[in-house]
Amino acid sequence: MRIITELPGVHPLEAHRWARGWSRGELSTRLDLAYEADGLRGPGIADAELCRWEHGKRRPSDERIDYLCRVYGTRPDRLGYGRDYSGAMLGHLEQAGLSDLFPLTNIESKSDLITRIRKAREHITMFGLTRNFYGSDEILPLITAKSLEVPVRIFIMDPHCGSRRDRYRLEPAEAAMEDPARYEREVLRPLSQAAAREGGDLRIYLYDFPCSFAMERCDGSIRVMLYGHGKRGTDGPIMTFDKGDGDGTPYWQYFDSQLAWVQRLADAEEAPEPWRSKGVRVWEYGA
Repeated sequence: MRIITELPGVHPLEAHRWARGWSRGELSTRLDLAYEADGLRGPGIADAELCRWEHGKRRPSDERIDYLCRVYGTRPDRLGYGRDYSGAMLGHLEQAGLSDLFPLTNIESKSDLITRIRKAREHITMFGLTRNFYGSDEILPLITAKSLEVPVRIFIMDPHCGSRRDRYRLEPAEAAMEDPARYEREVLRPLSQAAAREGGDLRIYLYDFPCSFAMERCDGSIRVMLYGHGKRGTDGPIMTFDKGDGDGTPYWQYFDSQLAWVQRLADAEEAPEPWRSKGVRVWEYGA
């Protein structure tokens, strides 16, 4: 970690918090959420106790270390506790650029997305089936406000296209946004109207082809959510790949190329072959 390299006196536990831009109060809240996700009561750890941990004056219990690892998405040795004996497999994951993993969409994964949006300094690109989450009272103001600082591009499956109807044939239960008219009224229009009202660099695109994952890129990190048969979209695991230094890992490059491809289709006056003859389209909403 760059912080530890440049400031060797900093405890790894504190360096991880600095790297994410969290206060000790936010770390305590995230620990509580991790406990509550397991059906346990959050410990409500005080700032003073976290300070003692971060300055090596007191060692947290093994249970606390385990939950710290969950919150930071890392291993005990990287937080300054113990050594890494895991061998080649973890090295392989590091080489892949896999920096975080969530089993499904939950409070923690949503908090992670919100934090990444807030910290973005270059650009934000989102691609997925419907993601009515984008039109929520919490996310909509955040996205529109962020578009005043960085370009924001959102690609959403056309709620009237056949691919979207086919997706909902595989849902285990009726989806909240299965009604195209309702989805357009509650998600697409509010996004479009907010973009026009705020005057930021926010563009919304529709596409009409099937997909098996959603992607959310904030600067050099790409979150990938997998879709499955007989599962809701929010039931799929979420993986985060970081570009890191240089051109990024082959895994990161794959998903980055997918986002670049859909953006090229959006920018073209007419879809190039072979996509045009296949009826693949990407167009700006309301244009």
